[in-house]
Amino acid sequence: MGGADEASSYKEWMLGEMRRREWRQADFARAAGVDVSMVSRWLNGRRPDPASLERVAAALGVDLDGLLTLAGHRPRSPRDDDPWTATLVAKVRQVRWTAERFLIVDAMLDDLRRRSSRVPIEQAALPGMDDGGGRREAEGGRPE
Repeated sequence: MGGADEASSYKEWMLGEMRRREWRQADFARAAGVDVSMVSRWLNGRRPDPASLERVAAALGVDLDGLLTLAGHRPRSPRDDDPWTATLVAKVRQVRWTAERFLIVDAMLDDLRRRSSRVPIEQAALPGMDDGGGRREAEGGRPE
């Protein structure tokens, strides 16, 4: 645990997030509440500490357990969600639920489930989520 593979996984995730959000290192640092030099070190292979990952997860609305796994602070498990699912779960946990909000999200997810069985994934790309053909997601790989 804690080898170059974990640092590389976190680095790739971080680069993907920065690309998706159209952020520079300074933007990422500002959002996460860390110095830009720390972001630079992470991009050069230094493993972020758990406290920094907690700030990143809270600031970006992503799953802390997923980040801890990507950075090598906890082992991968067959029960781990893929990064997109983990991010959605983390965001759901931040919502203040009312009956109305639940019904809206529940209906939206039911509709999405019905559509996803009928529409080939290559034709259902979402803005900012396409990697130039949708092949990575279609092949079961992790999103950028």
